[in-house]
Amino acid sequence: MHNVVQVGEGDYNSCRVSGPSRTYTSGNDHIQLAHGGKAFFICSLPGHCQQGMKIVVTA
Repeated sequence: MHNVVQVGEGDYNSCRVSGPSRTYTSGNDHIQLAHGGKAFFICSLPGHCQQGMKIVVTA
């Protein structure tokens, strides 16, 4: 099982969730993105982000 956690750029780079964040787990989530920016997402399960389960989306 995995999740998708929206984090800030610092947490994305360090693969951690240090502050308030949104966590998506249903597998059918819809995420509204702001135009002209970047959104950072990681899997917060132990070791997953460090193994590459993370993505930056530019809207």
